[in-house]
Amino acid sequence: MIGFMAMPSTPGDFYINKLGWQSLRNNHLARQVMSEFIEQFKSNIDTDSARSDFPEITESETPIWIGGPTTSSMADKYILSILVLLVHVAFFLGELLDTPEGEGQANFVLSVVIWIIDTTGVMGFVICMLILTKVNHYANFSTSGKWTTSWLLICCTMPIFWKVMDLTEWIGGFLGSGFTSPLPTWNYFWFVPLGLLSFLVMVTLTVLYQRSFQYAITDKRIHIRQSFLYFETSSHGISYHKVENLKADPTILGRILGFGNIHVITGSGVGLQVESLGASAGLPPEIIESPGDKMRISSFLLGWINLQRHRTVEASDPADCLYGIKRPMDVYRLINELMDANVGPAVE
Repeated sequence: MIGFMAMPSTPGDFYINKLGWQSLRNNHLARQVMSEFIEQFKSNIDTDSARSDFPEITESETPIWIGGPTTSSMADKYILSILVLLVHVAFFLGELLDTPEGEGQANFVLSVVIWIIDTTGVMGFVICMLILTKVNHYANFSTSGKWTTSWLLICCTMPIFWKVMDLTEWIGGFLGSGFTSPLPTWNYFWFVPLGLLSFLVMVTLTVLYQRSFQYAITDKRIHIRQSFLYFETSSHGISYHKVENLKADPTILGRILGFGNIHVITGSGVGLQVESLGASAGLPPEIIESPGDKMRISSFLLGWINLQRHRTVEASDPADCLYGIKRPMDVYRLINELMDANVGPAVE
């Protein structure tokens, strides 16, 4: 069938039609470039494998990209693991080494450090670990979550629990109770194996944590999945029609190592979180204060550890964003082009 196009009645009509054809041609070329860009991502994945990893992807969807947090995106967690190990090693060496002789600022500082460690012993270690735990929690790093904070508190209490067991055995000897500690007698040497244990546990949990997150981008949705030790399991898909804001957030370290976060924010609040900033003890007054208006030590410590500030920001939890992914700006462009294809180009 042959179609006929009406001829312009005036030169102005001809000019308008010419602009219209030019606009259509430009849009066609833009879609062609967009399709080529999307096809580059599609060619890098196995569709069958993607559907197997993400059974929630429907038959009407086409997988385009699959990824997850990179190892380098967990660098802060590995650094914290090393700091915990160094604290243990410092208290081991502080009781092992003698005070250096001679003058000089370095010898003076080292002498003071060794004297403090040797004098405070286990209690000094507990105080240092509590300070490290508090700074890490209050600063709202990616290591400030409940799992890391809980383990740091366990690291704090292990040596003092050991000493309590020794003290209980010693007192039981006077009272004739016959209690025997299941642990060997405490010695500063035990700082080394405890430090190695803490380090290995934190590194192992970090590896499992990194691998517990998977992300998939299809032609219709963004899928985010979490499965961490069967304790925290979730999966949700975000339709492009519901996305109100998209933000790429590569950090300075991310720019150097080639990773970054992409925040997908919807009108219902997905992609946002309340970040702690304010001064709140985190415990109700009736728990913090005893009937005699005296603050219990345990409640005070828990309240102090839970002290944080609050504000609403883009979610940096790997369960709420595309966290620490490779080539974040390319993935950011991919999502934008898929949004244009589904919703239409953004209106300026």
